[in-house]
Amino acid sequence: MKQTINLSRDGKLIQIFIPAQLGRHGGRKTILSPTGHPVNPDRNDEADVTLLNALIRAYRWNRWLAKGKYNSVKEIAADEGINSPSYVSRILRLTLLAPDIQEAILNSTHPANLTLADFMDPFPHLWELQRKQFGF
Repeated sequence: MKQTINLSRDGKLIQIFIPAQLGRHGGRKTILSPTGHPVNPDRNDEADVTLLNALIRAYRWNRWLAKGKYNSVKEIAADEGINSPSYVSRILRLTLLAPDIQEAILNSTHPANLTLADFMDPFPHLWELQRKQFGF
């Protein structure tokens, strides 16, 4: 199999064939190039779903507090079935991250070794200090 490009007679349709195969890379299905390497190796192998979901939850819970749906983190914890209101507080703290750090988490371009556990301890409020602490 080799790479081919075909143009229809009327010039309205281009058909491109690139030999590739589906394979497993890090336990996940991915498209492999003819050499056997992932097509986009510059990206993280997979999104950190736990961290991503925590950031999403943080904004949802923050919005609920701002709109008055809940008056405290204790109420959120009770309604969400979370045993520890302090966990809710630690997740809410993610809304204080520098915008570029949040964007990197959303785009899965943050350092691959950075996990939710790294954000559970108190971190600086100054964005520049956050960037240093978390490797940005």
